[in-house]
Parts: sequence; C-alpha cells; structure tokens
Amino acid sequence: MNFRRSLFIAVCAVAGTTWVDSAMAVPAFARANNVSCGACHTAFPALNQTGRDFKTNGYRLIPVSEGTGSSDFTDSLKDFPISAALISRPYTKDKGENSEIRAIHEAELFIGGVLFQKVSGFVEIESEGEDGFGDVLGTAAINYDLLDELHVQIAYAPTFFADPYDTLSDGRKLTAAHYGLLNSIHGGADNGDKLRHSRQQVSLFGRIAGGRLFYNVGVGGLTGDNVANESRVAFGRLAFEITPGIMVGAYGVDGSCEQDTASDFADCGGAEQDLDFTRAGFDTQIDFGMFRLAGVFMRADDDLIGGGSETNDSGYVQLTYFGMAQDHSVVPLLRFETEEINDGADDISRLTGGVSYYFQDNFKGSIEYGKDTSVPSGFEKESNFTLQLQLVF
Repeated sequence: MNFRRSLFIAVCAVAGTTWVDSAMAVPAFARANNVSCGACHTAFPALNQTGRDFKTNGYRLIPVSEGTGSSDFTDSLKDFPISAALISRPYTKDKGENSEIRAIHEAELFIGGVLFQKVSGFVEIESEGEDGFGDVLGTAAINYDLLDELHVQIAYAPTFFADPYDTLSDGRKLTAAHYGLLNSIHGGADNGDKLRHSRQQVSLFGRIAGGRLFYNVGVGGLTGDNVANESRVAFGRLAFEITPGIMVGAYGVDGSCEQDTASDFADCGGAEQDLDFTRAGFDTQIDFGMFRLAGVFMRADDDLIGGGSETNDSGYVQLTYFGMAQDHSVVPLLRFETEEINDGADDISRLTGGVSYYFQDNFKGSIEYGKDTSVPSGFEKESNFTLQLQLVF
C-alpha cells in the first residue's frame, strides 16, 4: 500500500488545545440566535466546538433537553433562517493551458433551523454553471431531536451529513478543490458515483459518554436519487474527543447495487448484476493554538462490472492556520493527498496549497494551486491554479 501511514500516525500523535474563535458563519444562523458569526466558526465554513455542538443539537445553541419545552410553529417558521451564497471563479487555469472565466460559478440557497419544538431541518439548493444553472437539490434533512443523546434524521444528503467534524465534509472544505477520497468513484460500485454526493437515508445520531463520543448510524440507497432497484447501504460513524481539541474517529459504509432489470437511475452494469462495495477508514482532527491538523485514511473495496473486485487505499493530511492581519482573517493551508487505483497497482499523489483572505464577515477571496506529485507510468502530471471569491449573506 502506497499511502503514507507513517505520516498519518505522526498526525495522530500530535496533542493540542482549541483556539479563540475568529471569523464567519452562515449569517442567518447568527442573526436568528443573536450571536456573532465567530461563535460557531474559526473561519467560514470550518466549525469550532460551539459550531459542532450547534449542528448536533439540531441548530440550537443549547442542548435539546434545555430548549424544546414549548414553541409556536407559526412564530418558529416566521423566524426560520435563510441565507444565500455566491461563488465566483474569475480565473482558473490548468497545465494544458485551458483557462476559464467563471464570473458566477455557483449560487446556493440555505434554509435551516428549528421548525417546532423538537423538529429541525435544513435545505440546500445548488445551481452550478457546469450544469447550466439548473435547480438542483443538494441537501434536504429533517431531524426529530428526541434527546441530547438521540436524534432521528431523514435526509437526502451526503452519507455523513450529520457528522459535525470537518474531516469527512466536502461542504466545509476551505479549498476550491474537493477532497480526493470523497470525489473519487473508486471501483464504481456505489452507482458509479462519489461519496461526497447525496443519497437517500434514515439515520440516528447524537452524543454519549458525557458528550465526548459522537455516533451516527443509518441505512439508505446508492448515491443519487435511485429507484427501480433493490440496492441498499448501511453506514456508521464514531468520533471520540480525547480533549475538546483532539478527535479520533472511524467510519464505514457497506452497500450493494442490485437490479432485476436495467434502470436509468442506477449504474449496476446491466440487468441482474449484484455489485457489493465497502468504504472504511479512520480520521483525526487536532486543534492546537491557531493551527488545525486533519487526516483521513480510507480503504475502498468494490466488485467490478464483468467480475472480479479491487481494493484501493486513499487519504489526505491537511494543515491549516487560522491567522489574523489587521482585523482580517487570513487562512493559509497545505494538503497532501494520495489515492491508489487499479487494485493498488498504481498511485496518484497531489499537493494543494492556498490562502484565503476575509475582506469582511462572510466574504473571502482565495488563491489556490494544486499539482500532482506522482502519477502512474504513462500518465501526465496535472496542475491547476484558481482564483475564487465566496460571498455568503
């Protein structure tokens, strides 16, 4: 296996403490709760401890047991938070000299919060230039917040949407580039789609062991809105806080793409083919001073169309610094990623670096450069440069 285990082990060994909050949030949540944006974020969209608790509590600043005694549905709905985001990529360029001007790359609408007593929800509508700016339901979730320790979620969302940590959340990344292990189809058995994309799911989540252990278990379908098949997926996630600034976790997805007849909604390789797959690994997120160190390892096992199977490992290590310059947040980061392909026979590694400058609350500009550091024989190393602006209001 070509994944740099020794580097990841070194990441897991680092100890530290949490830092002082400094930056942004989705503004509607802050407005609805009469708090500053920095109460929940270190730098938008990365969450701090308060932000993780806010998400786990069903978009409440206080535990469920302390804040769901009574409420009026009409008043709650009137104050239901709504926000929007615009992403611009005024310049992108890859090694092949292809360049683009995406004045508006993506528009998003966020609606979420407490609906009524123990009911909360979240909806994200995405519209991307790559899709011709068609309306796309990115995420939709309804929570029944029964207890501090037990929440029920029904959702069309990424597999680990309930997870409050940033390691497995492509939506809370601080780069234009996606996390490679969440953006890969691996062997393709999960509907030939990516782990970062949404799936139909029902799950339970919450915190136990004095709030130090987060859990999330659920069942669902393949990535994408799939019908006309008997496919199923089960998933689980555990994240334990050794201290408030040090988390170690594990996760897994086990599924099968099954069809009695060919379907336009699932890519199982044709009629009457059964493809099993798993995704499993471990991760860590460590806050020390103004730094955050994160690492994820994943092993992907997939049955292949036409027979056989393959196993590929992937992972990343990322270091982020949450700094300040004249009352403005400045956030540089460096990420190293590696991914195996062809049943572990070949390896692709990539280095991504960038810096974000926050002009004001919820408005940031980023400069980012990514480059392949190793590719299989016969492949050409790729690189890309991106300028991005992100405004959330």
